Amino acid sequence: MNMIELIIGENGEIVIPDEIRKNLDLFPGKKIILYEQDDSIHVIPSDKKASNFFSQFARQHNRILIIDSDSDYNEMLHERVG
Repeated sequence: MNMIELIIGENGEIVIPDEIRKNLDLFPGKKIILYEQDDSIHVIPSDKKASNFFSQFARQHNRILIIDSDSDYNEMLHERVG
């Protein structure tokens, strides 16, 4: 596990260090999932495992969430974010 302290830019941007980008196969244009939990910000790559992640998250927090596919996830995300 890599941990690094970063400085937030004027517009809220952060730069993910090259080593972490390589380890997680992050590249310009790749979608990521950003969520807040317990005074922390978590960033995970968005790929075909997204529905599994959200289902596991919901079970851990005693919330009911059924996502049948990544397209359902994308639809829900579009409804919430636009």
